Amino acid sequence: MTVRTTPTSAVLADAPSKVRCSEIFGAGEMADLTRAFNWSKTLVGPVQLWPDALLTTVNTMLSSRHPMFLWWGEELIQFYNDGYRPSIREDKHPNALGQRGRECWPEIWPIIGPQIEAVMTRGEASWHEDQLVPIVRNGRLEDVYWTYGYSPVRDLSGEICGTLVVCTETTGMVLAKRQLQRERERLEELFQQAPAFFAVLRGPEYVFELVNPPYQELIGNRSLLGKPVREAVPEAEEQGFIELLDGVYRTGVPFVGRGTPLELARNGSEPPELRYLDFVYQPIRDSEGTITGIMVLGVDVTDVKRAEQAMLQSEKLAAVGRLASSIAHEINNPLEAVTNLIFLAEQVAVSPEAKQYLNAADIELRRVSAIANQTLRFYRQTPHPRLVTPDDLIDGTLPLYQGRFVSSRVRIERRSRPCRPITCFEGEIRQVLSNLIGNAIDAMITKGGRVLIRSREGTDWRTGRRGVVITVADTGSGMSAHTRSRLFEPFYTTKGNSGTGLGLWISRGIVDRHHGVLKVRSKQSGGSSGTVFSMFLPRDETPAG
Repeated sequence: MTVRTTPTSAVLADAPSKVRCSEIFGAGEMADLTRAFNWSKTLVGPVQLWPDALLTTVNTMLSSRHPMFLWWGEELIQFYNDGYRPSIREDKHPNALGQRGRECWPEIWPIIGPQIEAVMTRGEASWHEDQLVPIVRNGRLEDVYWTYGYSPVRDLSGEICGTLVVCTETTGMVLAKRQLQRERERLEELFQQAPAFFAVLRGPEYVFELVNPPYQELIGNRSLLGKPVREAVPEAEEQGFIELLDGVYRTGVPFVGRGTPLELARNGSEPPELRYLDFVYQPIRDSEGTITGIMVLGVDVTDVKRAEQAMLQSEKLAAVGRLASSIAHEINNPLEAVTNLIFLAEQVAVSPEAKQYLNAADIELRRVSAIANQTLRFYRQTPHPRLVTPDDLIDGTLPLYQGRFVSSRVRIERRSRPCRPITCFEGEIRQVLSNLIGNAIDAMITKGGRVLIRSREGTDWRTGRRGVVITVADTGSGMSAHTRSRLFEPFYTTKGNSGTGLGLWISRGIVDRHHGVLKVRSKQSGGSSGTVFSMFLPRDETPAG
């Protein structure tokens, strides 16, 4: 490194009349030490002979409270101020004043040497933030971080005479950031592992800033981060949750929900799914107390809620069952008496018209009796299953609905293929068919239509089991996706006061006990609306008792 300097003798020869009593101004430890230092023993010479550039830079540096350091001349003679003094401590202070740079900083010269050379030879200023520059302090090498800049100092002719350093030690800040980062990573880990769902919503638009896996699982596979709730979860606004958020954001009062229902489109191709949530909306405030967002914390209690509902429904079903069994038992005796009276009346009736009426009355009474007996059979299950063909099951069920077929203008069609018998509880399967046929008629009660009943050999392709398939199809108005999603829930009905909501729930339970499958397809489009129920019953499995 070559630096142009002007010898002291040359200054005296060129301008002997200009020799003046130059001074080091300012107060403080480093100003006093600089004034007292014997600079004649260094290449910079006595203070009175310093060039203006050096004197001005040193005085500026000493009067600044910001940590500053100066290397001057070819040997990089050192100056520093009170702001810099605490960073080098007694390991180098006060010996660093007037010392050659390479001698003072051997431990960091591989780092700073090339940077100083770039300034002194090419005038290349530099800036470094939170740079690790280890120095000897307290008798050992310590990791010290600095934010610093190197700048060239030029004389009046533009020649580079020194390097000025403006710096700040940032060790404490860097270590604090690292500690904070470790803590944030730990919190993030806990946040990700938390069993509760959690989200942070920022601003009055409730933009997703953070979500954890349970929240993502709850909402489904959709992009959330950086999007407002209205955009990312539009069904939340339709169900009043944006209004709840607005209330918390406006008033600062947390909202707590218990067992709150929320229908979520968790899978775009499927109907909305009903979930139950325990959750809290907690306002987030800044240091001045202003609300800046909302924290969402909660748990999905759907399984617990459904278990509670199932328990209540089971209790209701037990009560309904006892009532139905009691009613069926009580009406059997008068039904039997009336049936006998009609039989006697038929024997003595003379008029063909009277006989016709008595015969019709007998058919209807037998239908009522069959319904009562079916109810009793459901709650007094036959002890053993037996072999029966699909045709026998259908033939034993259809006569119960002959009157409704006529009055509802519904046409019945049968298509049967030869099928080997299956082992089942005959009364239970007839009850399923009775429910499916009755529902098909109800679907066409206003405009009439057609019910198609088919039976054939079949295979459950999921398991490879062989058996029979019985289908009941109607040309009614069909069902919505929402209705299909709840079709087999107990007490769910679309028939208003005329329906109990138990038929299909009981039917699925019967088919499940027979290790079978009950499925439904339905359409509501224009000219091809209707519903098809398909019941598969395996041949080689004994139904559960």
